[in-house]
Amino acid sequence: MLDNVVFGSYYPIKSKVHYMNPISKILCTLLFALMIFICDDFVVMCLIFSLSILLCEMAHIPRRIYKKTFSSLKILFLFIIIIYSLSGLTLIDILIVFMRLSGVVLYSTVLTLSTPPNEITYGLQRVLSPFRLIGLPVNKMALSISLALRFIPTIIDQGNKILKSQASRGVDYYNSKLPGKFLAIKSMLLPMFILTIRRADTLAEAMQVRLYNINAKRTNYRLNKWRIFDTFLFLLHFIIFGLLIVKKVI
Repeated sequence: MLDNVVFGSYYPIKSKVHYMNPISKILCTLLFALMIFICDDFVVMCLIFSLSILLCEMAHIPRRIYKKTFSSLKILFLFIIIIYSLSGLTLIDILIVFMRLSGVVLYSTVLTLSTPPNEITYGLQRVLSPFRLIGLPVNKMALSISLALRFIPTIIDQGNKILKSQASRGVDYYNSKLPGKFLAIKSMLLPMFILTIRRADTLAEAMQVRLYNINAKRTNYRLNKWRIFDTFLFLLHFIIFGLLIVKKVI
């Protein structure tokens, strides 16, 4: 039931996207999200959406993983499309909304699948470092985001274990009627929440035992080099974003 959720997991494989600097990947993701949300032209949206598909192909991640991601979000997509359809939008506008949501999901999925959680923390610390000038706790923000991403697979794994244990006791999640499904999901959420809190407490205790200091200067295990491909991809995103801004102003 929860096997389709792959967001937050790392898929180790050799590709140009995996070897990219985490700073460039995070910057490209931010630029992609900005330009896909400010774009309202169908042709330009198709070009931007094709950029996310091209990045997925360059990552060499099996397509079945992306299918799992969309399968887990199909109800949300269907609900959003129905809401927009009832609001009187044209078919082109609905397609733009669909490509907007799908593009963001694809791009963020590639980011998490091609980047280990520690590298995401490193990249976020570097990207958010200018905000230290206004007093924002950048290290805490980066660590919180990284831990949240890391706990997504943990929560899913705990949920699957609870589903299997309750199914062995006769709880039917698939063939029961709607009230029965709500009761079954309700009985799953409480133990999953308790187990997640316990794992978080264990992680906090382990960090305290190792004298982890969030404000200490830390080194990185990997040598993150800024390669030519990082420059090319960042400039490509930046140029497209700049052209969209100019088009909006004009």
